[in-house]
Amino acid sequence: MTRNLATISLVLLGLLTFNACSKNEGQSGQTKQLSATEIPAGALFTAADLDGNLHPSSEWLGKQPTVINFWGTWCPPCRREIPDLVKIYDEYRSQGVALVSLAVNDEPAKVRDYVAEHGMKWVHLIAEQQHMTVFGEIRGVPTTIFFDKNGKEVKRLVGAQSYEDFKEAFQMILAI
Repeated sequence: MTRNLATISLVLLGLLTFNACSKNEGQSGQTKQLSATEIPAGALFTAADLDGNLHPSSEWLGKQPTVINFWGTWCPPCRREIPDLVKIYDEYRSQGVALVSLAVNDEPAKVRDYVAEHGMKWVHLIAEQQHMTVFGEIRGVPTTIFFDKNGKEVKRLVGAQSYEDFKEAFQMILAI
């Protein structure tokens, strides 16, 4: 009995560790569902920015190299990679790369404060549940997806990344 309990405890601990940043316990879990009329033709999704304005993914995808980063202010690995993401974006934005962050299980006010404090000078949107399935299941954050100028996914990075990891992926989408 004790051995079974220990095994179950280890399995549960592993699951909790794997999904440590997949949700924010402090959030209500309510999401705003977008109607088909809110998603423009050619867009994979439409999401609200920090002021509530809707932006279709077609603003970036298929027009320029685009990086989409799922993250949360409440997520320690996300916060760890932000300085490197800021640095790499500062280096590559002049080459036409769009960076779009989708904050998962977060409130616009918290995201706005965090973004301002950390110099995150790119587009910030609030992720809803349906955004987590648009690019295949996003099971945890941070997850960063890299698209070439034609809108084709080139690379996906799951978990906190380093400057070098980001640089390699940025160079890949610019080379195509």
